[in-house]
Amino acid sequence: MPDQREPPFTVVVFDMAKTGEHVVSGFETLDAATSYAIARVRASVEELRKPGIAAAELRRHWHIHGEDCTVLNANVRGSDLLDDFIATPGTPAECDWRALAPRLRRFYAAVNVFNNDGESIRVSGFFRATYRLWHAGLLARFGDDAIASFKAKGITPAVPTRVSVDHHFEQPDPPRPPLSDIRPLLSWKVEIDFGCTDVRFGAKTDGVFAWPEEPTGRALNDMTHLLMADRLSMYGTGPEGAYYSELVWVKVTETDAAPDYPLN
Repeated sequence: MPDQREPPFTVVVFDMAKTGEHVVSGFETLDAATSYAIARVRASVEELRKPGIAAAELRRHWHIHGEDCTVLNANVRGSDLLDDFIATPGTPAECDWRALAPRLRRFYAAVNVFNNDGESIRVSGFFRATYRLWHAGLLARFGDDAIASFKAKGITPAVPTRVSVDHHFEQPDPPRPPLSDIRPLLSWKVEIDFGCTDVRFGAKTDGVFAWPEEPTGRALNDMTHLLMADRLSMYGTGPEGAYYSELVWVKVTETDAAPDYPLN
């Protein structure tokens, strides 16, 4: 059962060609979900529009190859406007459903997962979600990890039933090159040593980032800030301490390793 504090609106996308559906959740308002559904259906019409195509032919193609979107628990369906979309071509802005999708955000959480006997194990990790997960969402996110840990420690029943939250922080995103930069992305290992006097903590840490050239300036600053924020969250004090931390040294090396912070 969804946590009551989760964003309440979800869009179901039905792919006519694949006769399958998937859900896009995390919309904060009905207007946001409706705008997404309308733009996505309109885009699917424009993808099928060809010069000189008749309205009846475009409608037939859409029913075979298009996408329809429905907002759950609301009387909203994108295809209700199908005739309008067919009659009036949509502009790129009107079809940009990707810009209206809930943004995937980075989080770190450390939780204690309990079974029915009150025994618990601690699990933690970074993940992406369109909204901050609460107890039900965190239980779903860390449930498999908890089951594996229960079994590894011989704890039965190995069935997670509830969580208590030690830490739950939203983390910064890795930097992205400008959209105008079409150069291929390379992998760069960034190693740092830093200290945060406010919490009396320091550490060496590293990560692999995707960037078209050796990162310097703002890009490198954002990468080192992210590494400090992640390490401080794992320590338990949260990412804000990265703003008050000092770098001891930084090393950047090109690598063949896959990025720890992919941009897709």
